[in-house]
Amino acid sequence: MRLPNFKRVMRGYDPESVDQAWAEMQQQASDLNAANKELRLQANSLREQTQEFESRLKSYVQIEKDLRDALLNAQKIANQVQEEAQHKAEELLESAHREADSIVNEAKSEAEGKAAELESLIASNREELTNLEQKKETLLILKTELEQRLEQAMELMETATGLLSKKEVLLEEQSQE
Repeated sequence: MRLPNFKRVMRGYDPESVDQAWAEMQQQASDLNAANKELRLQANSLREQTQEFESRLKSYVQIEKDLRDALLNAQKIANQVQEEAQHKAEELLESAHREADSIVNEAKSEAEGKAAELESLIASNREELTNLEQKKETLLILKTELEQRLEQAMELMETATGLLSKKEVLLEEQSQE
């Protein structure tokens, strides 16, 4: 605001100039008051906005903190779940290995038993085969002997037949004589 420059008159300042300056000053004061009022309103609005933004910021900071905490808790839980799952998997794997070893040992034991059975059966079959081969050889020998006896019997029969034929011929000759 600028100071008015009043003209000097005889008995002081010119009343019209003073009134005019006063009116201008009142107008300026009124304008300044209006501007001041508007600035105060803007300042109050900005304060309210600032408070609202601070409140939001606090809210966002709290949300960020809560999210960070939730994320940390989720990470801890995820780590726990992963550790538990890994521990459970190791237990299951160990259990499966034990069960597999047990099954393999059982199968080996059963296989050994079956192998012993088979060996016993093979030995028994070999003995039986040996016995059968011996019986076969004995039977072949007997067959050969029987064939020889049969040949001898045939020869004897031929001889006997020949002798009988001769005897008949001789008997016929004697009966004719």
